[in-house]
Amino acid sequence: MLIGLPFQILFGIPLTLGKEVLGRLRDEIDRERLITEESIKERLQQLQVLLQDGELNEEEYESLEEELIQRLRMVREYHKSQGVK
Repeated sequence: MLIGLPFQILFGIPLTLGKEVLGRLRDEIDRERLITEESIKERLQQLQVLLQDGELNEEEYESLEEELIQRLRMVREYHKSQGVK
């Protein structure tokens, strides 16, 4: 019991925190990938290729396309409100 606590403090807590930080960092990177017009347009092109290759069906494609188009509109509105071209 006494050995377990120091071990947990020295190794367990930093590992747990490290995993949590890495997970949050990964999530933030994923969010940032789709906040520029260029990255959203690139993702739309990738979806078209997946549809053409048969890796997505029409329903999946349309759903994902609509989400990306909405995101593109939001980015454009945000940039317009910030005076960014």
